[in-house]
Amino acid sequence: MRVPVKWIRDYVDIDISAKELADALTMTGTKAETIEYLGEEISNVVVGKIMSIEKHPDADKLQVTQIDVGKDELVQIVTGAQNVSVGDVVPVALHKSTLPGGIKITKGKLRGVESNGMLCSCKELDVEEKYMDEKSKNGIWILDSDLKIGQDIRDALDLKDAIIEFELTANRPDCMSMIGIALETSSTINKPINLPENKFNEIDEEFDFEVSCEDETLCPRYMLRKIKDVKIEPSPYFMQRRLIEAGVRPINNIVDITNYVMLEYGQPMHAFDAKMLETDRIVVKRAKDGEKFVTLDDVERQLDSSMLMITDGIKSIAIAGVMGGQNSEITDNTTEVVFESANFEQDSVRLTSKKLGLRTDSSSRFEKGIDIQRPELAIERACYFIDKYGWGKVVKGQKDTLKEKIEKREIKVNAKKIIAKLGNDIEIEQVIKILEKLFFEVSRNGDELILKVPFNRNDIYMSDDILEEVARIYGYNNIISKNITSTITFGEKTPQKRFEDSAKTALMSNGLTEVITYSFIGEKDLDMINFPKQNLLKIINPLGEDTSIMRTTLVPSMMNVVKRNYSRKNEFFAGFEIGHIFIKEEDKIEPTQKKQLVGAVYGDKTDFFDLKSMLEGAFENLGIFERRYEIENTNELFHTQRCAKIFVKDNVIGYIGELHPIILDNYDIKKRVYMFVIDFDMLFESKFDVKLAKNVSKFPAIKRDIAFVIDEKVLCNDIQDLIEQNSNDIVESIELFDIYSGSQVEKGKKSMAYSIIYRGKDRTLTDEEVNPVQENIINKLKEKFDAYLRM
Repeated sequence: MRVPVKWIRDYVDIDISAKELADALTMTGTKAETIEYLGEEISNVVVGKIMSIEKHPDADKLQVTQIDVGKDELVQIVTGAQNVSVGDVVPVALHKSTLPGGIKITKGKLRGVESNGMLCSCKELDVEEKYMDEKSKNGIWILDSDLKIGQDIRDALDLKDAIIEFELTANRPDCMSMIGIALETSSTINKPINLPENKFNEIDEEFDFEVSCEDETLCPRYMLRKIKDVKIEPSPYFMQRRLIEAGVRPINNIVDITNYVMLEYGQPMHAFDAKMLETDRIVVKRAKDGEKFVTLDDVERQLDSSMLMITDGIKSIAIAGVMGGQNSEITDNTTEVVFESANFEQDSVRLTSKKLGLRTDSSSRFEKGIDIQRPELAIERACYFIDKYGWGKVVKGQKDTLKEKIEKREIKVNAKKIIAKLGNDIEIEQVIKILEKLFFEVSRNGDELILKVPFNRNDIYMSDDILEEVARIYGYNNIISKNITSTITFGEKTPQKRFEDSAKTALMSNGLTEVITYSFIGEKDLDMINFPKQNLLKIINPLGEDTSIMRTTLVPSMMNVVKRNYSRKNEFFAGFEIGHIFIKEEDKIEPTQKKQLVGAVYGDKTDFFDLKSMLEGAFENLGIFERRYEIENTNELFHTQRCAKIFVKDNVIGYIGELHPIILDNYDIKKRVYMFVIDFDMLFESKFDVKLAKNVSKFPAIKRDIAFVIDEKVLCNDIQDLIEQNSNDIVESIELFDIYSGSQVEKGKKSMAYSIIYRGKDRTLTDEEVNPVQENIINKLKEKFDAYLRM
């Protein structure tokens, strides 16, 4: 932001140079980027008046002028400019003068006629043409006729002092104004501030407008004041000059007032031509989808219902916080004006500006946040200028949608803690003085300070904010460097993280490769796996539809990895991922965050049991015992006949099986894919912290094989459980080594062959001890499952 130092001098008595001021403000957090010294290179250039003009005798395009520069004799100057006339007041560079860029001007002859200087254009005085009236463009700068003839041009045009350009951070919107910088200057150089009082006269006439706001969240405050008998004319030179130095083009007195007040107070304003409004109402409401609106820059823009508009109850007249409309702009024929000064919700303005591709001085301020007191200060300042210069009559009263009295935000801080964090031994009284210099209202209760935050400081909320304020005014360069004194601690991983690391190692040791995917997915990813769209955690400002929600399952992410490998002709894939999933529960403000483990394999010679063996190996390594599997045919993710629940003790911790063919078709995958999905948090809770071990028996084992025919629906787990329950504590291991169904056994049956190892813990077993146990197992199989031995 460009800040003319002369403007700041209106409020603060600055007794240091512009460079010293810029350095001081930089040290207190308001970073100065550059300093531009106005008129520094200009010398011996004065205000002159053209007394006569004659054609050059030997050049058709040259003119010989006689200029009054306040001396006894007129100065003769030859010029090629065609925009000058007798009586014009112009800048005159005399003999031995200097212009910006180090240009030297001396007397000489042009085509045989003596010329004792040069008439200057705005460019030659380092002022951009865009700020000039049409007559002064592409020619000599035609000045105000009231200027004193012979006066130094720098004094006449206020081309002195300096302009400091500041780089402001988004958290300090209060500094995007001259008064904001003046407040910072006052605190930095310890000088009192003198702010405008803005008193003005009003005419006793009823203000007949009504104001309503349909969405008070997007517009917390909206103010109007009416001006009658308006005179449209150029604004005073001082106002034009300050606008130019701040980078704003002067237009006319009414528009210039709104821009001047915006620069001065940081509060954007707008002026409507009251007679171009169709009603005596202002209604603040959202636009209609597809609505068309022509802005002041003569561009038709398409609106949507997310955008806040200012209307007269019938038509839209401005895009709130961004730009006014062409249908109510100030023209040379305007006689009645309504001033708007409002507070708009910053996110709404930012999104509107972004959607329309329209960023203005107004939107750049609103989108960073403006305090709710400022609209009133700004509108009163505008009325002050109207009354002071006689540009109209201020109608008595104002319209204001604010319903509650504005109160300063109050926070409490511990001064001792602030001093301790600061690291310097300073007194609490010094902290109080610094805060009072920053315009906080301070009361003390022991070590506690009760602070009332200035209205303009929307960035102050907590104790650390106050610490920063004290530190920057006290001076970072004054803080003493000290060695860090603290207790050294050793960081370590949590039990959950150590278990996760072990799980990754176990899974990789069993042939699975870890994959890592993003936490964002799209709703169409859930459609691909027929997953219910309930309790979704949607992202407010997503990068796109494919990343619009936080994932509620890892399955879509894993399937995208599988699809990518399959489409790139990889014949085999085996991977896993451990990651967070996010669930938005209705009765909770914060989303629930859980961890899930997903693994998938495919390959020409790969089947369900390959994946199960990988998982079993990992479970064994992790100490996950008492696990079992049961058939599951209701999970829509898996094939109805090729899926199992995974139990640890009596808790279902996940599922394993072949993916449903419909889901594979959704991904255009022509191979069978096997997957497990496990609740990783439950898996962690199911682990044994101590690995169990037992002595190896020194006694010989007896091996018995058993083959029987049984109903094909009986599960292997059930058979194994029955053998263990009837082992009489001498069965060491059970292994299924053959399973057959076909022409050799009847339909609906299967043949199963087990190898059972018997071993005693404290003795050598005999056939007399083993035979009854073996017979009992056979009898129990027959009783419970109607099994019979196969011959």
